[in-house]
Amino acid sequence: MKHQFTLPHFPGSTFEIETSIWTGRPTLFKDGTAISRSNEKGKPFLIPNNSGEIVRAYPKPRYMDMVPALEIDGILYDIVDKLAWYQYALCLIPLVLIFIGGGIGGAIGGAASVFNLQAMRTEGSVTTNYLKVVGITALAFALYFLVAYLILS
Repeated sequence: MKHQFTLPHFPGSTFEIETSIWTGRPTLFKDGTAISRSNEKGKPFLIPNNSGEIVRAYPKPRYMDMVPALEIDGILYDIVDKLAWYQYALCLIPLVLIFIGGGIGGAIGGAASVFNLQAMRTEGSVTTNYLKVVGITALAFALYFLVAYLILS
């Protein structure tokens, strides 16, 4: 999922960041062009500014979120707004399956929680986002009980 944002260091430019669900590695785009990363410590993105200088933007993980923040010159820039505590609580309900179903329940609950966090961040109606999260949670529980039934029978 791509998230669009702007940075004060680059007026007139639009950025997008895409984070892989599988690896968690972010990819940064400036005005539609992919930005390369350095191999130095912290693996910063090397963003050219209008004067030709290179600005290093370090991706910093955020607690319980797939979308990192960017640190430029010691200042941390949030790319997306933080979710409220009740939004996190709703998204993480499928993790209850860890206690009900052990490893299988944990795998299903963990995957559903990641999808819930992404669904909560999608563009559009807030009501639609909440309905998506409730639907994903219900499907996770249904899938767990189906798998448990198939294993036990």
